[in-house]
Amino acid sequence: MRMRIRKILNNNVVISHQEDTGKEIVVMGKGIAFQKAGGDIIEKDKIEKIFTLKDEREADIYEQMIKEISPALLDISEEIIIYGEKILERKLENNIHIALADHISFAVHRHKNGLVIKNHLLWEIKKLYKKEFKTGLWGLELIGKRLGMEMPEDEAGFIALHLINATMGEEMPNTVDITEMVQDILNLIKYTLRIDYDDSSLSYERLVTHIRFFAQRIVGKKNSVNMETPFYGHMRDNYQQAFHAAERIKDYIQKNHDYKVGRDEIVYLCIHLQRLIDENKTK
Repeated sequence: MRMRIRKILNNNVVISHQEDTGKEIVVMGKGIAFQKAGGDIIEKDKIEKIFTLKDEREADIYEQMIKEISPALLDISEEIIIYGEKILERKLENNIHIALADHISFAVHRHKNGLVIKNHLLWEIKKLYKKEFKTGLWGLELIGKRLGMEMPEDEAGFIALHLINATMGEEMPNTVDITEMVQDILNLIKYTLRIDYDDSSLSYERLVTHIRFFAQRIVGKKNSVNMETPFYGHMRDNYQQAFHAAERIKDYIQKNHDYKVGRDEIVYLCIHLQRLIDENKTK
């Protein structure tokens, strides 16, 4: 079956579509779009990876992310995914291509700015998800080789979490609880910050992804460890609006879900909330 380029995202990534279903697909390969234009046939021998996008909204998010993230980081993310699929001996869900690339970009940015986030599930990840954690460590080695950057084990745990999310679904009762909780938290943020969400923005997508992970831990009763972190006071003093919203989320969770929210989680929530605040200020 011949595929044609619908849109070029960069020299190595194009969007095409499946003729039988009409769904949009991402096609990757070194130089796959070099000296090409929309409507041109994709050369089969250059295709390295294909994955399907859920809908037009996901395609827009992916396109926006491609513009923001460097090709070097996208390559690192895809190599981690390929390695992970080999180690886990299974295909990962398609959302990993967006989620992992976005996370790695964010993690590299944080590391360059000296902002270290502790992974309070690191012990559990090491013990319960050894293959995923091994992939995370391999990913850190790759980042070190390509970028000359030594990142902490916590980041291997975060990479592992993305792999876990792309391999393991929740039981239906948990899925319902998580969905309701995510919506409650989003409503709380909306009314506390007095903002309207742009659900096509990358900041919104990042926030929702983080809250989903947050909700999964709450449903699983995996309490955050209340670690002391120097960034807690920094967030409280310098990002008061985001900090106030994060504190309201903490109060809601502790009151309604019997879950103690740690200071490290407050910091991470503040980071995502501040992104949302900054984005709304520029509109």
